[in-house]
Amino acid sequence: MIITIIQGGPRAQSQTATVATYLAAQLCANPDVSKVEFLDIREYNFPVYGAGSPGKDRLEDFRTALQHADGILIVSPEYNGRMPGALKNTLDYFRPEYTKKPMGVVTVSSGPFGGINALHDLHAWMMYVGSVPLSSKLLVSNVGNLFNEDGEPQEYHFNKNYPKYLSDFMWLVRKIRS
Repeated sequence: MIITIIQGGPRAQSQTATVATYLAAQLCANPDVSKVEFLDIREYNFPVYGAGSPGKDRLEDFRTALQHADGILIVSPEYNGRMPGALKNTLDYFRPEYTKKPMGVVTVSSGPFGGINALHDLHAWMMYVGSVPLSSKLLVSNVGNLFNEDGEPQEYHFNKNYPKYLSDFMWLVRKIRS
């Protein structure tokens, strides 16, 4: 199976990217996963939808990764109670690529609530575009304290919850794919 991860944190020092990279490594270790495609919105930096044109090659690279994915996992911070505008803008360039595609969301926050509002925002968006959203959730709170200097997660709740979340995500991908 091919899994595409969309890293949705637009800031240069994004802790969301660290979480997304860690989860990508965990998925790569899964014997059912043949490839993990990593899309970082910072690298694409699409112009505001409708106000400019992204490079055709960049647009097609992103589109191809979405089309070939058996499942899409979005890792997003919460900005002002929502998904970041830069992530929403990037997602808006595509629509048919999401139809009936299994999708999961992991939200990241520097605070104690793990980005729950961004999760609800993204779930509503997933329903709108016709994807098949995973009902399980993985909320990453206090992300600044999550990883040690070796890049290993040290937080009890994250270490307890992410394996179950990824298992649920892979179950959904397998069910939709078959």
